[in-house]
Amino acid sequence: MRKRELPDLNDPAVMRLILRLALPSVAGLSINAINQVVDAFFVSHYALSAMAGVTLSIPCFMLVGAIGHGLGLTASTEIGRALGRGNAHDATRAASLALGLAVIFGIVVAILITLFHAPILHILGASDDVFDQAAIYMRILGACAVLVLLQIVCDFIAIGEGNSRFSMYTLIGSFGLNMTLDPILIFGFDMGISGAAWATVISQVAALCAYIYYFRKRLGRVHPTLSILRQMKWRTALYPFAKLGIPASSTTVLASVCFAILMQAATIHGTEDELAGLAISLRIVLLAILPIIGFCLGAQPILSYAAGAHNQNRFDAVFKGIVLYCTGFSLTCAFIAFLFGDVLISAFIDHADLVGFGGHLLDILAIQIACIGIYQPMVSRFQAANNARYAAMVSMAPQGYIQIPLAILLPMAVGFDGIVMAPALAAVLTTLLAVFLTLSGIRSLPIKELSS
Repeated sequence: MRKRELPDLNDPAVMRLILRLALPSVAGLSINAINQVVDAFFVSHYALSAMAGVTLSIPCFMLVGAIGHGLGLTASTEIGRALGRGNAHDATRAASLALGLAVIFGIVVAILITLFHAPILHILGASDDVFDQAAIYMRILGACAVLVLLQIVCDFIAIGEGNSRFSMYTLIGSFGLNMTLDPILIFGFDMGISGAAWATVISQVAALCAYIYYFRKRLGRVHPTLSILRQMKWRTALYPFAKLGIPASSTTVLASVCFAILMQAATIHGTEDELAGLAISLRIVLLAILPIIGFCLGAQPILSYAAGAHNQNRFDAVFKGIVLYCTGFSLTCAFIAFLFGDVLISAFIDHADLVGFGGHLLDILAIQIACIGIYQPMVSRFQAANNARYAAMVSMAPQGYIQIPLAILLPMAVGFDGIVMAPALAAVLTTLLAVFLTLSGIRSLPIKELSS
């Protein structure tokens, strides 16, 4: 099979290159969001208790995603910077190490979820049918944590070397398979929520098979191998994963904790139906948020490459392009969520009260959607410039140290509305912080950080 020519990360046509790399990444993560929405659609039509059960299991799988995000983001950043220096060996080393760590962490996580899923669900307030449904879902997906981590890291590796198109094709294929299997297993074989879990597992296996082919045929710039792990100096190799990966993982860990707090508040202040309505609203928000994250991930290799080459002018031009597209997209999605929330919710449920309730939640969550397109590009800027401190300060704010106090206090003060007011207000405060940090260091940040 003839190799497809990969993009030149130093292409002088900056905006064209951003779109070429970022749009496939947007498509890929959009498919991921649609995948979750489709799962929610089928599960909600099977039983609302199943929908609530899937929602309560989210914090655990956010922790799995946190590990994958930390490993993958570090690998992607290191690959881009290494290629910018013209050092393909360092890029391959980062990819190999990320995959090796994914296997180790995946085994540990699978054991922990298998042993402790029941007490975790009790802490979250699950009971009766909701507990039973969530336990089934968690046991199946928890046992397959290695598959989840490997797929996440493989996606980041492909994106990091500028081949976001292959990542997109893989995610589209995985999504198509999952969407096909969902109704067959849930309704056709009457497997219920376990059918949704197994559909996800099978689609992940298919995606990993595609990446095995990708690496064996050497279709990319980096070629992960086990032999390179035996040759590397571990302390030096692990340092970037600690410097960038831990803050990135901590961001999602805090998001998981915050989500758990919000779900516990939802079980206290709302009914099972309202919890299901909240779950659907959050899935719809993902349709807007993940494409923005995908755009930043797809464009970040260009930022990292420019940083590795110490090209300040190109770095600034790429950053401005990312901000332009992300801000425009987020504001458009926020406008749609605010005006047509009821219509979006009605696609999942036909209870008039719940449609109105879900639409009301989306009115508030539209603020969060509007803000992420402003602060997320700034996180990518800090990461590419090797400024882990600023990156951590911003990325850990909207679902971490700013939102967690709000998630505790607002539901106590205003009831169920406080559950969605917390992420909205946290997003506003994070945007102000990100703008301040970016403007305060925008002249000297990349070159200064890279030269230190």
